[in-house]
Amino acid sequence: MKILITGGCGFVGSSLAKHFKTRYPSYEITVLDNLYRKGSELNIEPLEKMGITFIKGDVRFYDDLKDLDFDLLIEASAEPSVMAGKGADRRYLIDTNFNGLINCLDAALEKEAPVIFISTSRVYPMSVINSLKYIVTEDRYDVASCNTAGVSENGFTEKLSLDGARSLYGTTKLAGEMMITEYIETLGLKAIVNRSGLIAGAGQFGKTDQGVITHWAASYIYDKKLAIFGNGKQVRDILHVKDLIRLIDMQIHDIDKFAGETFNVGGGLDNSLSIRELDDLCKKHICDKKVPTKPIRELDLKYYVTDNNKIAHYGWMPEISAEETLIDIANWIKDNKEDLRWIFV
Repeated sequence: MKILITGGCGFVGSSLAKHFKTRYPSYEITVLDNLYRKGSELNIEPLEKMGITFIKGDVRFYDDLKDLDFDLLIEASAEPSVMAGKGADRRYLIDTNFNGLINCLDAALEKEAPVIFISTSRVYPMSVINSLKYIVTEDRYDVASCNTAGVSENGFTEKLSLDGARSLYGTTKLAGEMMITEYIETLGLKAIVNRSGLIAGAGQFGKTDQGVITHWAASYIYDKKLAIFGNGKQVRDILHVKDLIRLIDMQIHDIDKFAGETFNVGGGLDNSLSIRELDDLCKKHICDKKVPTKPIRELDLKYYVTDNNKIAHYGWMPEISAEETLIDIANWIKDNKEDLRWIFV
């Protein structure tokens, strides 16, 4: 199999590439990346040492894709920050996440290759989620029982309303999903959409607006200033990148079973944490540290937990706990503390 991974020097893309080359040595793995994100260049040498081909290229330009040889494309390129587009980077956000996806779809059509698209839970509107009724405990929000479509005791299903504003980032990803649907129905593309929640694990260069688990652990390890936004009770479910990889491995080896479907994919209720709970775990596993509270930041959600019921029917559920994920990240940073200092400090 010849697999092209766009965004292949990013956290998810490089993790996928390493997995497939390790598990299937005969596969030809090519990663394409424009190295826009700080730290992504660190992945080039380890990938090439494994026999993975690195190409510096940009999904915004079709010419960078059209001559590549592949029979399956994993679209993992993105400007991943929910805060993206608020400033001068708006054109880059749209050109990468939407126009770049279209270039990937056209290249895949030309090769008659299936596509796996890494989308996001941020396609769901903030107003829909934040207007739900919540039970407020000392440490977190929990969604209250209700009759709202797409809301279950286990979190949010694929039936949650898409009507409302969601951030410019979320809109680019939803627009991409809609275009994939048209390519499937009109042009015969085979594609799978995975709406991932918060993905984490060793190797992630986390920031405040994307990769918060890694950002929190790194701030403890490097003794950086931290602030809990709002009351710190905001909840997310945590998906270890290895669990996502296990799912994509299943999907690429049984494309017809999954093709044409959209899945919510996350850590689920058992692997959900509030910021306060994340902070407590850092105190437990790293060190004790006092963290002040600041006003809520823009574009934040009170709660997002994935209901994995649909994908569970296909034989997948997350296996790695949120606490194990944090420990994995902390150990990786500690083991490479000086080499990673310029990324996190």
